[in-house]
Amino acid sequence: MRCWWIALLMSTLLVGCATPSRTAKSFSTEQANMPEWQGRISVQVLGDTPSSMSASFLLRGDAKNGELDLYSPLGTTLGALQWTPQLVQLSDGGKHQYFNSLAELTEKATGAALPVEAIFGWLQGQQVNIRGWQADLSSVSQGSLFARRTEPAPEVTLRIKLDQ
Repeated sequence: MRCWWIALLMSTLLVGCATPSRTAKSFSTEQANMPEWQGRISVQVLGDTPSSMSASFLLRGDAKNGELDLYSPLGTTLGALQWTPQLVQLSDGGKHQYFNSLAELTEKATGAALPVEAIFGWLQGQQVNIRGWQADLSSVSQGSLFARRTEPAPEVTLRIKLDQ
């Protein structure tokens, strides 16, 4: 009987350590052919009230039409960002918030307005210049991206580690 309890405890612990599978979305043929990146993202905002955000992510599309899903370490969806020329929204637990720009959307979701168009270029190894931001692309081929915004204040750091 004691061995049974130990086996039950061990299997419960192992299940708790497993990476949960994310719910598969159904995509149109056009969406299925869009570029896609998956991994971890971290955004740190320095200044008077420092903040940081870290999550697993799935990024699909481009700067004009795209989706960014953010996940907790347990695999629950923290937020689903979606943008088209007609719509910029954040879905969070069944609630939808609408925004005027991608900068407003990313600031709400991550704590900082992120240069989404540049991020798509950086992930593809392209040196995209954006005012106030410097990107280190030396490790992009190994799946790591680091970028930093120094102007305007506050300073923001962005780290992306892609699943290989």
